[in-house]
Amino acid sequence: MKAILVTPGKSDSARLAVVEEPAPLSSQALLKVLKLGIDGTDLDINAGTYGEAPAGSDYLIAGHECLAVVKEMHAETEGTTEGDLVVPTVRRPDNCINCASGESDMCLTGNYKEHGIKGLHGFAGEYGVTDTRFLVRVPKQLVESIVLLEPMSVAEKGVFQAYKMQERMIWRPKRALVLGAGPLGLLTTYLLRCRGMEVHAVATRSADSPKARLVQRVGATYVNSTEQPTNTLGKFDLIMEETGVPSVAMEALHLLNTNGIICFLGIYPHAQLFEDVGALYTDMVLGNKTFFGSVNANKRYFEMGAKDFAVIEERFPGVLRDTITKVVPPSDYLKAYRPSRDDIKTIISFQ
Repeated sequence: MKAILVTPGKSDSARLAVVEEPAPLSSQALLKVLKLGIDGTDLDINAGTYGEAPAGSDYLIAGHECLAVVKEMHAETEGTTEGDLVVPTVRRPDNCINCASGESDMCLTGNYKEHGIKGLHGFAGEYGVTDTRFLVRVPKQLVESIVLLEPMSVAEKGVFQAYKMQERMIWRPKRALVLGAGPLGLLTTYLLRCRGMEVHAVATRSADSPKARLVQRVGATYVNSTEQPTNTLGKFDLIMEETGVPSVAMEALHLLNTNGIICFLGIYPHAQLFEDVGALYTDMVLGNKTFFGSVNANKRYFEMGAKDFAVIEERFPGVLRDTITKVVPPSDYLKAYRPSRDDIKTIISFQ
């Protein structure tokens, strides 16, 4: 079969090659891949920043954002059968107490595996295999956009955890700030708008850019930070920081309202920042403010995302579909790995 491969640790190693079709174990399903999303993690792996091939292999089949059809299934799984449209989750647990309770995204040891990232081949091929219990059945009416479910699951987890933590008090958030308007930032914006919040989404593109127009379509406010500094926007009850830029993340802490909470979803390079940390910490204490990090998402967040996709589609028809700005065949995979300035999300279609 044709598949997109990378050599972990080697820069710019992505390539299209012919490899043997995978054979599922008794606990696995054989998936016919329909669509594959490429995100920042894939780009970082191709840059040689990280990534780990499966044991015994000198390459890694890329890709973790997948929409597929179950072609073959040996183990019975409640609610999923051959022919179903599915999205597989990414992470596979080890035996720590959190993984054993279904919370692999809260793994204590770091010995988990992840499709297309760490120790497991991904889904950037005509076929893939995965454990049947980690398949999320999705409705066929969302086939145009449901490949975005993996990044949506990350947004779902961040927002859910923020609300969960704020159960420590009476908390009625009204204003939210989303820093970053890539696919994750846009999906977060859609999700928060469905929760009835006033949302400001901040990025560096112009006010007439495709990203800005999508933000405006859901009734949120788009802010071009090169023209309007974020410190002029007032205070926010909930901040979702998704840029991965240390200076932006630090500035965001000053934008929290009393009793506010901020979720960090980026991966941040080391940077030396000059900040009055004493004043910052005092403000956090006196304002009962909270910040936390969130990574990955377990199956329940995928399921939550699928339900919210239906809500978003009903309230804002076509906005999910239009978040995907380019669809290419596997032979044009480099267009996904080298996106242009106005690209939001590029999908590789194996159909």
